[in-house]
Amino acid sequence: MIRIPVLLILTLLTAPLRILVTLRLWFMRRKHTVLVWTIGGGRKPIDAKGFSRILAGLEALERDPKIGGLRIEIRSLQLGLAQIYTLRERLEAVKASGTQVEVHLNAMGDACLLLASVASRISMCPAGELMLSGPARPVRFYGEGLGKVGVSVDLESAGAYKSFGETYTRSLPTVQNRSAMDHLLTDIHKQWLDAVSDAREVDIAALEAALDDSPLSAEQAEAAGLIDAVAYEDEDWSRWEDVLGKSPKQVEFGSYVRRTRLLNRLPWPRRRRKTIAVMHLNGPVVERRGQLPRGGSFISSDDVVPALDRLVEDDAVHAVVLSVNSPGGSALASDLIARRVGSLNEKKPVVAVMGNVAASGGYYISALAREIWAHPATVTGSIGVVGGKVVLGPALARFGVQTTWMGPGRDPGMMTPDARFSDGQRQRFRASLQRVYARFIDVVSRGRGMTSEAIEPVAQGRVWTGIQAMEHGLVDRLGGLNQAIARTAELAGVPPGRFRVRPVWFSPPKFAMLTQAVGAQGPSVSDWMGPVLGSDRLVIEALYSSPGEPLTLSVDALSLSP
Repeated sequence: MIRIPVLLILTLLTAPLRILVTLRLWFMRRKHTVLVWTIGGGRKPIDAKGFSRILAGLEALERDPKIGGLRIEIRSLQLGLAQIYTLRERLEAVKASGTQVEVHLNAMGDACLLLASVASRISMCPAGELMLSGPARPVRFYGEGLGKVGVSVDLESAGAYKSFGETYTRSLPTVQNRSAMDHLLTDIHKQWLDAVSDAREVDIAALEAALDDSPLSAEQAEAAGLIDAVAYEDEDWSRWEDVLGKSPKQVEFGSYVRRTRLLNRLPWPRRRRKTIAVMHLNGPVVERRGQLPRGGSFISSDDVVPALDRLVEDDAVHAVVLSVNSPGGSALASDLIARRVGSLNEKKPVVAVMGNVAASGGYYISALAREIWAHPATVTGSIGVVGGKVVLGPALARFGVQTTWMGPGRDPGMMTPDARFSDGQRQRFRASLQRVYARFIDVVSRGRGMTSEAIEPVAQGRVWTGIQAMEHGLVDRLGGLNQAIARTAELAGVPPGRFRVRPVWFSPPKFAMLTQAVGAQGPSVSDWMGPVLGSDRLVIEALYSSPGEPLTLSVDALSLSP
């Protein structure tokens, strides 16, 4: 009996589709073709999966000699610093391959200039303004405001620089908080200055002068060498005919990405390759699926731990990359994930690569990887613990609502929202946080091959950029996902080009919104205070729904002013 390989059967069945896609790409790819990529402008924000596909599209473009140019039209830029720097690297590679890369903007800020600076040419609308401010992060302090309505947040922390809880307890930052943030933002600012200065061949002194004089008109930005031309969008298009020698054919970059991706996914007989799994971990860390809110990405230990266990047993997978982008979250969930990462690393190489932010719990889940990679602008560290509860008793008392505890328990109200911790409760709760903190330090110590005494000075909740973290031994190498994947293959003994990448993504459970809607018993505290708290409501929700749970949380994100 003749056995026909399954791959050959699939190849034959999908051959017509492959031919169709190839023909569409062939008609799309001409020397006078200009791919148009519009960022922002009412389109949905780029999520982690979308960003990964964009990078793959740019890599395909880098190897494609039949595309004349890439035009990027930036309407708004909602990306983190590490993502922007990663895009710059890919665009530089596209430009180096001989493809013309141009950027057009109607207006521009720090982040837009950082990305656009690597282009072959930058144009800006005559009515546009260049508004530079340097790296900045607004920090709101709710302590006094919450007190006026009888609400307080009773928090304790382990780590002198673990300042996350200050937002809800104070009116101004502590000296340690301001010192740590100044140190972090100064390094981010230096990286921005160096990157734009090198790309635009403008002195750093001239860049700093532009910051001082901002906002600048489009003409002033051109005179300062920060852009190349002042033109409307349609006027700017007319010069492509001079560049390409004929009228340009416009094709959406997204269409090019989708077709190249589809072509790569179709089966085709090829030499057997070993597999590197890339697990994408995005968002705050939680333990249970039921803790997932209505939107956004979360890292649930309920999902991640079983997935890591499966990778341990999967003989087809030779190594694993953890792509981490998380401000942290539940200390327990972080510990459960970190333990499985350590177990997996004993069987096959695991490399963690950090995105925009991998701090606190985001660092915790990375700590036991064989190597940790970060981008120079990654925000990481924040090795510390915070915990407490939202206290609503005084606010409820204003409406005549009183709470009395009944039963034999000697101290049943420790974690309830009725009152602040008593002295005895606070002492016991601090001891609990210190135990969690000590465990965090121990995990980092084992992962980094350093003593706890050596980790302690760079822990205590301090936050670092990727460069600073590497200087302190918290990170092994600087680089992005592609470099980390290549290094992981090397650690697994897989030759270059002899492996394939298998992405592992996590999605919210099906019917999550319906389950939460049915299970809801009314507005939560963060719903009441949502208009005031904004994005900070996540922490209040966590403290209210799980009072007393130790949290390894840090800054949610740091970005340049748009």
